[in-house]
Amino acid sequence: MRVSSASSLLANISAGITTGLVNLVYSISFAAIIFSGDLAHFFPQGLGISLIGSTVTAIIVAWRSSFPFALAGPDPNSAVILSLVATEIASSLHKTDSEASLYPTVWATIIFSTLTTGLFLFVLGWFRLGRWVRFIPYPVIGGFLAGAGWLIACSSFKVMTGFSLSIETLPKFIQSETLFQWLVGLLFTVVLLFVLDRYKHFLVLPSLLLVGIVCFDGMWGLTHSFSFHLNTEEYFFKPFPQEQLWQAWQWSTLTHINWSIFIQQSSTVVAMTVIVMISILLNATGIELATSRSIDLNRELRANGIANLINGFCGGGVSYLSIHRSLLNQQAGATSPLAAIIAGGFCGGTLFFGSSFLAYLPKTILGGLLLYLGLRLLIRWVYHAWFQFPPVDYFLIIIILITVAIWGFLQGVGAGILIACFFFIFNYGRISAIKYTLSGATYRSNVQRSLPQRMCLHDEAGCIYILVLHGFIFFGTANDLLDEISDRLNNPDLPQLQFVVFDFRLVNGIDSSAVLSFMKLKQLATNLRFDLVFTQLQPAIAEQLEQGGLIMQGSNICYVFDDLDRGIEWCENRVLENKHMYDDESIPFQEQLQEFIPNDESVNRLMGYLEILKIPEGKFLFRQGDVSNGLYFLDSGQVSVVLEISDDQTKRLRTYNHGTILGEMGLYTNASRSASIIADRLSHLYYLSTQAFERIEIEDPQLAASVHKFIVSLLVERLKRCEKELKDLLQ
Repeated sequence: MRVSSASSLLANISAGITTGLVNLVYSISFAAIIFSGDLAHFFPQGLGISLIGSTVTAIIVAWRSSFPFALAGPDPNSAVILSLVATEIASSLHKTDSEASLYPTVWATIIFSTLTTGLFLFVLGWFRLGRWVRFIPYPVIGGFLAGAGWLIACSSFKVMTGFSLSIETLPKFIQSETLFQWLVGLLFTVVLLFVLDRYKHFLVLPSLLLVGIVCFDGMWGLTHSFSFHLNTEEYFFKPFPQEQLWQAWQWSTLTHINWSIFIQQSSTVVAMTVIVMISILLNATGIELATSRSIDLNRELRANGIANLINGFCGGGVSYLSIHRSLLNQQAGATSPLAAIIAGGFCGGTLFFGSSFLAYLPKTILGGLLLYLGLRLLIRWVYHAWFQFPPVDYFLIIIILITVAIWGFLQGVGAGILIACFFFIFNYGRISAIKYTLSGATYRSNVQRSLPQRMCLHDEAGCIYILVLHGFIFFGTANDLLDEISDRLNNPDLPQLQFVVFDFRLVNGIDSSAVLSFMKLKQLATNLRFDLVFTQLQPAIAEQLEQGGLIMQGSNICYVFDDLDRGIEWCENRVLENKHMYDDESIPFQEQLQEFIPNDESVNRLMGYLEILKIPEGKFLFRQGDVSNGLYFLDSGQVSVVLEISDDQTKRLRTYNHGTILGEMGLYTNASRSASIIADRLSHLYYLSTQAFERIEIEDPQLAASVHKFIVSLLVERLKRCEKELKDLLQ
């Protein structure tokens, strides 16, 4: 930690004092949420738990955070959940008349939640899993925060009056003295909402808190001077000895824990750890956006995890990074962790030097602050969300809020996740698993065939139906495949299907429902006599299809190939076989040339310029990077154009059969060859070098024009094919 100058040091000290006071007030307020009502007489111990959490986490998070001004402490989201847990424990123990176990059981649950939260956050950060929280739908997070706002607002009335806000207790809230307590707090809340909405200076909130306390204390003094005797304990916290604040890990506490009730609260504690994780990442992201600083989310998780682990062993409650107090710290002038350490020291000072000042803190003012925090969350996620979210997302927020208000926080969390999953499945199911539909006319294999074969494939192209699939295929989308193929089979304007090709290159997984759909499709293919071709299956998907009985050795219905190109090549070969369009390499080369240059005399003249080449199987005609120096006519055999990647690995780009031309661009450019050509089997070629073609242009311009015309027509044919394929993809 370095402070660059005296002015920076003073700025950090000033910021630490300001935010320390605010953090102290928050600690007292959140302790009052948990330890109120039946637990009110344990408030000193509860305040000690809160102050330990504020002290330890403020110092450790300041030391480990990505932000130099980061400030951590108790937060309303965790405080309100712990309040529900404490209330439920108190209710359960009242039924068993085990009053001696009340505080120890509540204390054990709070410490367990702190340690569990710390371990969970640290593990997430250690394994760099912070990014996974971004998969939680934003409306679900909004619903959680709206529910937390409602619970905080309700708890504020308990702090102000000692009564929980419910239908049964409503008559108590209209009694004269109780009415005065919460009306004063409500008035202070209205002032906070009005002023803080208009003035954003960092000193506004501390100033309003100070003014509120002074005004209430002054009003209290006036009532006593006019002989209005009100019960002091109902309006102020009682001062208590310092030792009551520090009661962590005492043997007498451990021996009175009711373990059965403690275990019953474990599910709520687990839910709270998830809410804390979401809150930390939301707070960290909010600070990142507000300050235009980059952040390591996993580092923040680790920092808060370590802080809560140490905090738990010290006997403190759950505390973590706060967006509002961190931004307040920055606005107050903090430029180093020193400010947050000083802020944590305020809470630590209260632990060591007593709490006599609490006699001057009105419960109504602290309750008003809590009511402000709750209403601010409700305004953000109920009122403003109406203008920012689509109706379905807003509906989800309201459903979670209502569930939390009626049945509880844990039920609201569960309902929110279930509804979000339903919406996700519904919306994802509306996205077709079929990315593209192609035919043999628009997608050809990379095998360059002779002109008669190309004409045959063009005429029979409609019998090949290609489905490029994508995403995760599950019960919501698998049925689309059956519907699509059924529509294609029932279309009388299209040729009869012989092959249905499924390209799985963009598929990242399937479920058992998808396997069942493919099995139904296999039955349909068996009945209607067409083949199913599966290409580029991931190993896990292939294993699922094999286990489902779809892919079997020796199957004459389902075929598997490494990629779409190989699968289409197999389909084309089958079409040519059915039409008896076999490769006839016995056709004389001059006759093959007549496909390109119809004039017999021109063909005879061209033969005089050609060189005969013989390439054994596995040998290269030329290598990637060689100089382009002419074109080649493939008389017999087969060669492939391959891209040499690295480490002797190659990727096939195109295959040429007899009667085809390759390397034609070598006549026009002197650029290096972009790929290599290797003989798949013994091949005979005729070679027209660049120098020979230059001689043709000089000696026989008419023949040169015929060659130019042929190459242009060849390029135009390929361009048309690419254009048609592109149009089909765009559709």
